[in-house]
Amino acid sequence: MRAYCYKFAKGITLYPTATGNLDIQMPRTCVRHTLKGLSSGLRAALENLVSSGGTEEQLVETVTAKDGPDGIARCYYYLHLFAERQMLSYGIIDNGCPWATIEPVSSQFRFNPGPVDPGRRWILSRFACLRRETDGMVLESPLAHGMLLIHAPQATLLISALGSANTTASLQSMVPEIPRAAIELLLGMLIAGGFVDEVPEGMQEAEECTALRHWSFHELLFHTRSRSGRHQNPSGGTYRFLHKIAPFPLVKQVNATETIDLYRPDMDALIFGEELPFSLVMEERCSIREYSEQPIDARQLGEFLYRSARIKQKLFTEHQELSRRVYPAGGAIYELELYLSVHACAGVPGGYYHYCPDLHRLERIEADALLIDALLRDARSASGLEEPPQILITISARFERLFWKYESMAYSLMLKNVGTLYQTMYLVATAMDLAPCALGGGDADLFAKVAGTDYLEESSVGEFLLGRKRI
Repeated sequence: MRAYCYKFAKGITLYPTATGNLDIQMPRTCVRHTLKGLSSGLRAALENLVSSGGTEEQLVETVTAKDGPDGIARCYYYLHLFAERQMLSYGIIDNGCPWATIEPVSSQFRFNPGPVDPGRRWILSRFACLRRETDGMVLESPLAHGMLLIHAPQATLLISALGSANTTASLQSMVPEIPRAAIELLLGMLIAGGFVDEVPEGMQEAEECTALRHWSFHELLFHTRSRSGRHQNPSGGTYRFLHKIAPFPLVKQVNATETIDLYRPDMDALIFGEELPFSLVMEERCSIREYSEQPIDARQLGEFLYRSARIKQKLFTEHQELSRRVYPAGGAIYELELYLSVHACAGVPGGYYHYCPDLHRLERIEADALLIDALLRDARSASGLEEPPQILITISARFERLFWKYESMAYSLMLKNVGTLYQTMYLVATAMDLAPCALGGGDADLFAKVAGTDYLEESSVGEFLLGRKRI
């Protein structure tokens, strides 16, 4: 155990061609690299890279055994080429047993480990995440361009020991069952991979630049995993559950105790009438947290919901039921649902309702009054109101409607949809001279209790207050 073992990264395959060349197929892409004029020694080395792998020294020996010294330069040329194209993984093997492997997950991945200074102290990055994959444990970080696959419990022990600042010597005293050479190789891999930080003498934590200090772990992880660049997960509209799980229906069916048909405004009259000009609506838009003593009424509520959230047209495609609405949404899927906690609304009894965007009506849900009050209290506290909001609109997401089609970017896309709905509701409320206010957070578990939903299937992702504006 003195050097890293080179191997082709996961998913790379070799295909011999009819002309005697070799094609290398890159994973999850249509990219193929054709290698021409390969000697027998180079072919043997490539076969090793596909199967068991080998250290740099072993691969050179394989080539020279067949090609002689003349093959050494070509061997190094191809190893460098494969490394530059993120085609190699690097592993630690002890007595034939793999300990850990680092795989590239980004086009920026470079593995250039140097000798580990025994006097320097290292600590696991606060962004590092150790978790289980289907084939074992992995160590990831939104700061890293590679993923560490852990094959042996000894590697996990060493990573755990790096929960505090340590040198190679102090690490060996903590895990004496791990050979010094293995500690140096694994620590070198962690350093080169960006999973650990150096801790200056006299300090207990690593120093971070100002930009990095602003990031929390989950926010940086979410940013990197929902954008392309630092992962190799499938991304976009992959329809990963097509023919496996039936898609969620366009319109949610609710067990309502009663329904209230809402007022439908004359859109032609509004469009060609004397409503505020759009530019003025944009300029006047703001959050309003003061209400008139006279509450909003059913007609105003009906007009507001009709103009901001109704289904305008149903679309039936090969894969999913889609729709067109007033606000835009990714893939026209519209996974968002509206629930109303009504505290004060003339013509609508107090209670908890689901808005049906298809039939444009409120569907009353039997809910614990104490839990509804708790939702209103949370909204009051979050907004700084002196009294409960007249109406709290909780925006939930039926995640499976969106996750059924999209991967990696799905949750990020859902948040964008919440933003477009927020803006649409703000503009409609401003045009109607009502009092709108979006909130920055809410209790998703409390919502699930009130609405009777499964937290993982549907939970809240946004809150919006509405009332009659104080004159």
